[in-house]
Amino acid sequence: MAVLNEGRLRLSLVDYDGQKRQFSLDAAVLNAANIGAQTITFDNLIAAIMDVTLGTKDFQEMVADRESIRPAIKAAAASAQVNIEWVLTYVDDVTTSVTNVRVPTADITDTTLFAAASHLWDPADAKWVTFIAAFEAHTLSPEGNGVTLQQVAYLQ
Repeated sequence: MAVLNEGRLRLSLVDYDGQKRQFSLDAAVLNAANIGAQTITFDNLIAAIMDVTLGTKDFQEMVADRESIRPAIKAAAASAQVNIEWVLTYVDDVTTSVTNVRVPTADITDTTLFAAASHLWDPADAKWVTFIAAFEAHTLSPEGNGVTLQQVAYLQ
């Protein structure tokens, strides 16, 4: 029997052309006992995502908490495009099943984010170190287990 995951993080980003794209990640089910701690990990993950993307936030939401930014504010950088994405690959720490999620408006102008001559991340870069900690603290696999971020690549 599979565990149903009711917790959810959803983020929508706006690119330079005003296009929007959203993505979601599974998270812990929120309740009165954990909402404070989950809100902190949620905010840390949002900050880490914004540090490696160029888009601006359209909205962010999690179960029982939604912050909507209206009207949508276009990203300042012309290179912020929803079709330029980070592909995050992460592994369930228990079942070892692999999941991918795409994050729009990847910041491919910051060359320190990449391994030399590659479209893959440099996990030793300070922004990715922060991202990994925030991602793994907040995200659960579709089965409800903790995860390990395995790889990030940009897709254009």
